[in-house]
Amino acid sequence: MSDFENENEKDDNMAPPPGSDYEVAFSYHSESMLERAYDKAEHWVKEGVRPKKIFLEDRSMGVINFRKIMRDPLLIQAGVERFVDFRCSLTLSDTDVDAVFSSVCYYEADSEPTYINAYDPELSSIKEVLNMVSENLFNYLQKPLVRNDLTEN
Repeated sequence: MSDFENENEKDDNMAPPPGSDYEVAFSYHSESMLERAYDKAEHWVKEGVRPKKIFLEDRSMGVINFRKIMRDPLLIQAGVERFVDFRCSLTLSDTDVDAVFSSVCYYEADSEPTYINAYDPELSSIKEVLNMVSENLFNYLQKPLVRNDLTEN
């Protein structure tokens, strides 16, 4: 068997078993808290948020900047289809994670977007939606990593 085939076997063994929590893969990353936070934030953005566009990903600066268009979760149950469009810049440091939202607008299908300002009657509603997004991220980043020795049989 060649070294290349051995490498492929090693990769197969590192994959989490079917049905396991996807966080298992993060236990193979750096021991540095910043590196792990960045890995988790990057995974949350790409797999959870699924942004329309990622403008900047820079591990060395600890920055991920993306744009997301989402249905307003506060109005879905009421049968109203309103969209919230925002740009978010995540900055991760050794001790902190900041989420800054900009270019925030909302609109209903087939209508022009309304950009948020301090006098907008929908400001508190939109702030609540953005707060839900940031809470989702912060809760996700606080989840413990799964240790390798607990996942092996």
